[in-house]
Amino acid sequence: MRIIFFTFSFLFALGLWAQDPDFVRAEAEVLSDSTFHGRGYVKDGSRKAAEYIARRFSDFDVLPVGDDFFQSFSFRVNTFETPSTLIVDGKKLNEGHDYIADPRSGASTGRYPIITLDSTHFQPGGKVPKTKGKLPVINLKGIDTPDEVTALHNLKLAVLPVGPMVLLQPDKLTWSVGEMNYPNAVFEVLGAAFPEKAKEIEMDLQPREIDFEAVNVVGKIEGRRSDSCVVITAHYDHLGRMGEALFAGASDNGSGVAVMLDLARHYDGSKPKFDTWFIAFAGEEAGLKGSKFFVDNPLFPLGNIKLLINLDLMGSAANGITVVNGRLYPELMEKMAAINTKSELLPKIKLRGKAANSDHYWFSEAGVPAIFIYTEGNITAYHDVNDIASGLDWTNYAEVFTLLTEFIKTL
Repeated sequence: MRIIFFTFSFLFALGLWAQDPDFVRAEAEVLSDSTFHGRGYVKDGSRKAAEYIARRFSDFDVLPVGDDFFQSFSFRVNTFETPSTLIVDGKKLNEGHDYIADPRSGASTGRYPIITLDSTHFQPGGKVPKTKGKLPVINLKGIDTPDEVTALHNLKLAVLPVGPMVLLQPDKLTWSVGEMNYPNAVFEVLGAAFPEKAKEIEMDLQPREIDFEAVNVVGKIEGRRSDSCVVITAHYDHLGRMGEALFAGASDNGSGVAVMLDLARHYDGSKPKFDTWFIAFAGEEAGLKGSKFFVDNPLFPLGNIKLLINLDLMGSAANGITVVNGRLYPELMEKMAAINTKSELLPKIKLRGKAANSDHYWFSEAGVPAIFIYTEGNITAYHDVNDIASGLDWTNYAEVFTLLTEFIKTL
């Protein structure tokens, strides 16, 4: 009995009983379900996800700023709601799996003879390759030096005003979000999916650029002190859909939102030391749009923030965590390291300097103490159709949660 009691007391003191891996697993599954359409820009996926997060905030007594949890803003974005077609020598390729469209693509439709180019056509001092009225198919393998990349860019400038082009990716397809900058389509195709010695391509792509109405979801749990606050953030948007292809975004960033909701649940019913704000940002994948809008239009004084902790890519900490901006705050990081060492939580805490790679960035630029935490582990899917809930193993989640909650106590 003494051993059992000691073990229970030790775990309780660490806070390991305050979290539930099944909770974050379930939340990430919900957020990456097809119901939310990749939390993107078609089929109202983003709005549905925002409303779901607001309901979960209410479940945990997170208070809205005013009448509701939403801060509205808008931005231009290129959307791909209509299914596309790409057929090479009679072989129909699969959206998302065999090919993607560059998010800056314009519309293209037709049947084209092709000319195949590779790295030998993009050497320093060479002229822009002549495509002779054919659609260029460019094998990107080996095109990696600055001169070669510049030559490829020059070819795009020459070709895209008059027709589409195809790029063959040697390794993986990585999609993103953007505005429509090209007058024609640019398709990226997995090299392994493209037939050898192909002669003809048939394609149809009909993107639509829109003014997208988005919302940040913002609320707080009142603390024992309101002169300062802690802010927990995570972006809930992802890439959405490209026609029939779903980019579910379980790791990026259903996982971060799930952890944020678990922290809200943790503080529900017990006042933290300081007011604790929770912000789920939209528009991160489109260029940190939501966090930039919030910093320019804050709903509470930015000067009150003791620390902002941004959570992104949180689904597997088998190898520990990385803290972006960690090198800017040595005293804070010493506290985090001491907690980790004393309680033997994670195998490693890696510190990085500044980087504009998630929503902490604009706060940091405005002088707000801000860090971005992401996990290092067993997840390989990123910005592709394979980023699904079953790919998250949540290794060392109890340890991550304990580290976060114990670290916040030191602020």
